[in-house]
Amino acid sequence: MKTIKNLLSTAALIGLTATAFAQTTPKKPKVLFIGIDGVRSDALVQANTPNIDTLMAHGLYTFDSWHCGQTSSGASWSTMMTGVWEAKHQVTNNSYTNPNFANYPYFPKRAKECLPNLKAIQIITWDPMNDPTNSNNAAGFVFNSGFNQSIDAGSHGQGAVTAAAKIQLSDPNLDVLFIHYDETDATGHSSGFNPNNAQYMNAIQDVDQQIGEVLAKLYQRPTYNQEDWLIMLTTDHGGIGTTHGGQSNTERHIWWVASGPSVPHLEITGPDPGSYYMSANPVDTTLLRSTPVLTDIAVTALAHLLKGTACENPQTNPSWNLDGKSWLLADTSTEHPTYIEDVNNAAIELGIFPNPNNGAFKVAFKDITGEISISIVNVNGAVSQSKKVKANTGLTVVPFDLTALPKGLYMMQVTNNGKQTSRKIVLQ
Repeated sequence: MKTIKNLLSTAALIGLTATAFAQTTPKKPKVLFIGIDGVRSDALVQANTPNIDTLMAHGLYTFDSWHCGQTSSGASWSTMMTGVWEAKHQVTNNSYTNPNFANYPYFPKRAKECLPNLKAIQIITWDPMNDPTNSNNAAGFVFNSGFNQSIDAGSHGQGAVTAAAKIQLSDPNLDVLFIHYDETDATGHSSGFNPNNAQYMNAIQDVDQQIGEVLAKLYQRPTYNQEDWLIMLTTDHGGIGTTHGGQSNTERHIWWVASGPSVPHLEITGPDPGSYYMSANPVDTTLLRSTPVLTDIAVTALAHLLKGTACENPQTNPSWNLDGKSWLLADTSTEHPTYIEDVNNAAIELGIFPNPNNGAFKVAFKDITGEISISIVNVNGAVSQSKKVKANTGLTVVPFDLTALPKGLYMMQVTNNGKQTSRKIVLQ
């Protein structure tokens, strides 16, 4: 294992060398943040989601992001958008009662302190994300958040969000776009947050198709090659039964993705740092500094937007007093984790997500051709499962289900076009 500092420093050096002669003008950093409400990690692993899989296969991702606060939607999105926990932003319910956004605003507000001309738009489907106490809501502006406009797609469905996003992505002046899909959460509440629930799984697969349309529009921007887009994709919480808001791992243990031309291809893993609401599992501040958590989302977005400015290290700004950390800064902390899996150096480029896992996982191969032979081997050298698949153009995703096997360490052996690669898989 390598530290994130070494990995990101190497990735940055390689990227600099490759582009030094081709580009003299830095590309303008921009952020597309896609929030999908209420998607359990195990359900995402099992769902057919080629667009999300592609982002993971080309970016930095984790299935080990931990929720240390209240797993209600209002508290969760507030934590992700501000980069601080509830003790600071004060949102502990879906009514947004007495929020402290004046002192801890959404990340676009912070970015505008350094980039006053930054243009940020929010598209939502869940009305409480507009502060009901704000008298400016009727004008379409969100509470002290830094968004120039909040577009409420309301009950018009996921297609309305996608249509609105496409319109905004046609604007060459757009710098930040946050879009929120809520139907996965609504389906979980009506029929169950469970990967065995066909309605819930269909909702996840439907939103993946919507994301594909949004990404296609992003890549079609006439100015795309002059821009450095960070695409962030995450959920706010999981679910159990038909609800959430508790402290079970099913609700707290979530996932996120950061993808883009300047983002290294890494998988982040880390142990549970605890919860502010569990006396039997209190927050371990050391683990909090080295494990992916919800507050990291906003800080990672800020670090990308503020590259090359006087504010480029947001996590050290004392006036902002942020709780999260950026996973894109190579030299800001020696306390980043050692649980980083380097997926760049294999003879065959692939990603396994999640890993560790409960036996259900996907293997993604990028830019290979021909037949792929995959064998899962136990510690005694016996083959537990094997597959042969034909590679697709661009990305090939192969699902595995080893849930019937004993927990423990396995090796995945891959052969393609005379090349061989082995990767460790942990079933837990």
